[in-house]
Amino acid sequence: MASQHILSGPEISITVPDISVGRYLYQSLVRHGNAVAMVDAVTGETRTFSDILTRSLSVAECLRVRGVAIGDVVAICSENSLDFIVPVLATYYIGAICAPMNPNYTAHEMLHVINISKPRIIFCSGKALACVDEVSRHVGFLKEIVTFGLPMSHKHTPFVTFLRDKSCSFQPLDEHDMNLVAAILCSSGTTGLPKGVMLSQKNIISLLEYVSEPSINFIDNREVTLGLTPMFHAYGFMFMLLLATAGSKVVVMDRFEEHIFLRSIQNHKIKHLFLVPPLVVFLAKAEIVDKYDLSSVQRIYSGAAPLSEEIETLVKKRLGVDLVIQAYGLTETTLAVIGPTENENKKGTAGTLRPGVTCKVVDLETGRTLGPHKTGELRFKGPFIMKGYYGDPQATAASFDSDGFLLTGDVGYYDEDGFFYIVDRAKELIKYKGYQVPPAELEAVLLTHPAVKDAGVVGIPDEAAGELPLAFIVKQPGATLTKEEIIKYVADHVSPQKRLRGGVLFVESIPKTSSGKILRRELRIMLKSKM
Repeated sequence: MASQHILSGPEISITVPDISVGRYLYQSLVRHGNAVAMVDAVTGETRTFSDILTRSLSVAECLRVRGVAIGDVVAICSENSLDFIVPVLATYYIGAICAPMNPNYTAHEMLHVINISKPRIIFCSGKALACVDEVSRHVGFLKEIVTFGLPMSHKHTPFVTFLRDKSCSFQPLDEHDMNLVAAILCSSGTTGLPKGVMLSQKNIISLLEYVSEPSINFIDNREVTLGLTPMFHAYGFMFMLLLATAGSKVVVMDRFEEHIFLRSIQNHKIKHLFLVPPLVVFLAKAEIVDKYDLSSVQRIYSGAAPLSEEIETLVKKRLGVDLVIQAYGLTETTLAVIGPTENENKKGTAGTLRPGVTCKVVDLETGRTLGPHKTGELRFKGPFIMKGYYGDPQATAASFDSDGFLLTGDVGYYDEDGFFYIVDRAKELIKYKGYQVPPAELEAVLLTHPAVKDAGVVGIPDEAAGELPLAFIVKQPGATLTKEEIIKYVADHVSPQKRLRGGVLFVESIPKTSSGKILRRELRIMLKSKM
């Protein structure tokens, strides 16, 4: 429904149970018992829900003994693994705050995010251990480093020592406040260093309860899914908790490796894929895909960044899938605030507003609320919106307007049926002679060229025009392609103001976040080095 161009999704039908996140997840694990919860995609090792419950209770007891309590922060810095979820659950059982972190961070980035959340204990993989160890020397609040791998020194605690109490009688704390912080997730950091997004107990339980509704038809415990999206990222983190709640089996991959990815889909007959756009592009264009039987795939869910209509069409045709479903959300919105409808979907759309969510589209210059087919900044209210940025009241205040709507910085519009279309980040629009040129639109065109494996677009300064669009191109292996061909190809597909007047650069790869968003600031650094 719309009122003065403010749109609302359907009325939310769930009643949020008044229990802690820890108790909620504990009950789910008990309910699913000896069903298989996880399979390692490489080794084939499995864990049941009961296995995970036993391990997580043992870790919770170890945290309790160490004095970790409500309000303390426990960090997990690791790639995907069968163990990742264990300290997450343990943290919630004792009422503490969970702070997942990217194991690929540099020491500079790691120091920044650790200084935001200030964890007492950090669980980390062998990959991240050296970096975490270096950073720990510069902070006084980090009391213990627990490693999933081999310790580098006597200062590090092996994770296995947290698992010795197999008969642990620990029970999740029932003392809770729904408004307390449950998670500090790192924002995407596409335009600068990440901020710490605070999600409350209520944010997380509202989402878990909503997605568990049978009418939502999200996923059930008979399905096998692929766990490739990073668990330290908001998308993968919430997906991990959702699967634990649903009782679904997940095939865990610690990184993308094309043979393992395709083999896992084939051997486990995976029906629904939850991916980020670069992996959808891979399925649409990579030659190796034809060597595997992916006929089990019925739906592809794409999130974390926009997916072009052209790539959607290509992958549907190639794999014969029924639906490619996009959704839209931010770390700051817990998960998707715009998503598909069961009865109708339009190509290129992110869907309609989720239940309980209110949205307005605002003119970037005048602040006026806009109607259908008018492009502006998307702003949201609802039960899934973050509390704010941890330890940063100034950034929190700047992220909400006077009516309490979250400012996303994303540009889009909706049509007369309430379907939303995501255009680009407001800060990333290229300003050419007064026109606003979305880089994502040009990237979508470039990716339809058969010789283009990947692409990224930025604006370069120009005295006369303001900015000129320039494309970074990764060629398909063995492809012959000239800059002139690319410039002409784009010119044949877009209006004059969107042409690649800034030129073309061929590169080995496009820098991206773990969720697939292009790091345009890195492209600009690459550009400076080539000039």
